[in-house]
Amino acid sequence: MPKYRNSLNIDSDDKDPKISRRSFLALMGVGACLIGVAGMANVSILGYLYPNAMKIPPMVFSLGRPEEVLSRDGKLFYAPQKVFIETRSGKVRVQTAICTHLGCTVHMVPTGYACPCHGSTYDRHGKNTGGPAPLPLVYYDVYKGASGDIMVDKSKTTLDWDKAWYPQTA
Repeated sequence: MPKYRNSLNIDSDDKDPKISRRSFLALMGVGACLIGVAGMANVSILGYLYPNAMKIPPMVFSLGRPEEVLSRDGKLFYAPQKVFIETRSGKVRVQTAICTHLGCTVHMVPTGYACPCHGSTYDRHGKNTGGPAPLPLVYYDVYKGASGDIMVDKSKTTLDWDKAWYPQTA
């Protein structure tokens, strides 16, 4: 009579397996679970040690070649820098799209701009007209760079919408 019900080995000698098939599979399952838990713990520890630096866009960026930028008319939102680029009659100016209340991105509306977070409103020039926003939206300095591209410097701002145009008209 075999030692185990599903065993084909009829004679009992010391070459019989010391562990049953059920025990072996149970141990394999427990081992797989332990390897999974160890892997997740390792990933969380490595994720904690990896620097959590924010990717901040550069303060100076290029709009492109003057013939390309100045040839189009209208206002568009440039998402990587969170700015509105307005071109009209061969001139360009760049305005921030960041609300001065808590830093949300404002949207264009027919009357100007509106912040979806807390309801701040601005006129078409960026002057705050309602809501909790304490300051107007600023314009950035636009100039021609050494490479010939039209450049924007976000560290230099102005509130005068007439002086924000590039090129300046006398």
